[in-house]
Amino acid sequence: MRTKLTRHLEQVTFASNGWTLWTRCFELVKLQRKDISLDTTVLDGVLKTYLANETLTLSKCTPYFEIFLANRKGWQKKVDKGQWEADLRSNHYKIYPRPDAPACDSFFWTMIWIKWLEIFHYGRTLLPNDFLFPAMSANGVMHPGQPISHDTVQKWINESTTGAGIRGNFSTHCFRRGGAQYWFMFAPVGQRWTLAKVHWWGGWADGEHRDTLVRYLLDELHAYETDYSDALSPISRGADASLAGEHALTRPASTEELRMVHTSVAADVNSLRNDMRSLTSVVVQAACSTAIALQHLDSSHRFTSVSECASHTTTPPYTTQPVRGAPTTAEWPLSPRPIVSPMPTMALSTSSTSRRPRVPTTASSSQKLPTPGLVIPRVPVAHLNGTSSPKNKSWKEIVEHWLVGDRDRGLTTPLKDWPREWYQGANRRFASKYHQRATIALEFINQYESNEARFLAAYPEAELGHTQLLKAVNKARAARGDCISRNK
Repeated sequence: MRTKLTRHLEQVTFASNGWTLWTRCFELVKLQRKDISLDTTVLDGVLKTYLANETLTLSKCTPYFEIFLANRKGWQKKVDKGQWEADLRSNHYKIYPRPDAPACDSFFWTMIWIKWLEIFHYGRTLLPNDFLFPAMSANGVMHPGQPISHDTVQKWINESTTGAGIRGNFSTHCFRRGGAQYWFMFAPVGQRWTLAKVHWWGGWADGEHRDTLVRYLLDELHAYETDYSDALSPISRGADASLAGEHALTRPASTEELRMVHTSVAADVNSLRNDMRSLTSVVVQAACSTAIALQHLDSSHRFTSVSECASHTTTPPYTTQPVRGAPTTAEWPLSPRPIVSPMPTMALSTSSTSRRPRVPTTASSSQKLPTPGLVIPRVPVAHLNGTSSPKNKSWKEIVEHWLVGDRDRGLTTPLKDWPREWYQGANRRFASKYHQRATIALEFINQYESNEARFLAAYPEAELGHTQLLKAVNKARAARGDCISRNK
């Protein structure tokens, strides 16, 4: 369940930021914690208001955090030309709360995502070089030093459009193009952006914005304004009479339009009246049937008082095993947008002994979570430029992880120093990978005394990657009698 929640939270946070900032995929996946400037003392108060499902006042809507897109394409061109000193504000975006648009509220989702990573995965605050959108293993382990891939983002988009029944093929560029078109054409009247604002927010370079903006906005606007597919509509949107048909939303309603609205409202009211009559009839019949049935019961033996029943009824809240460093359930709900309300208490029982609700035991209601912050990096190691180490170097990276660790990818303690409880019990998801790494590293260190030439001569499979090397090492150990192979 935690892995599924993490995946969905990362997806919705990435999508809301991509649509808000109009980013290309490679620009957003490389976003790191050091690129976000936020004051937790102020913003945590705004987040608590969100989670309490309270209305954000004006004072709560003005705080913001700032994102610097260091990898923005237009910004990189300025850096290459030495122009960045002349424009220190480019690519700095102030993100404000948008409770009116919860699906694309990047303020809320980013704050929630950072808290989720820190509390339920790392057990620490994010480090400056930690990626905001880290890669996640199949077993739910996050890799703070490795960003998600382009293929992962594309898979999210395909799953979302298929699940929503949206036809067509959408690339990762849909966030950038969709955000620009919304604010230029489809935002509410009075909130639409000028071309100058669109040009700045999209970070287009001075030489490319004309053709790009024409393709993104003006061609789309022309297609919208010359679309007469609704020519038979009772109320015309008049898209060709003003910018994106704005006048249709601001002009006074005609007499014919008001008559149509009145007819529609009157029909809805009459339907509601008929439904209320039917409901009243059903309630009266149910009440009469209940009264007749109660006459045959001995109330002194069949009912308990409200106060007695309430004193015996348990109303357990959702509880989880406390995670080291994490707030209690009352302080930090698990769901992203909770609406907290008291649980109703049973007030009536048809038995002299009130039937108490079953309270799930600890074993059945919650599973002990792994120790936060534990990670065994993937090999071959992925680099910031999107490339990976060659397969024939994987065994060296495994030895390094065993002896030294890899702080850039979250392995702050070398694998040789891991206590047993870090890969057993609640952390048993690490057991298989830990023993595989130990087998390769100890074979090199103990059996071949860290002699690289002898090791590679004995195991040419190392050139094919660590998976083939592990098979060869296990086969050699079985031949030496160091381990007993299991018959399959």
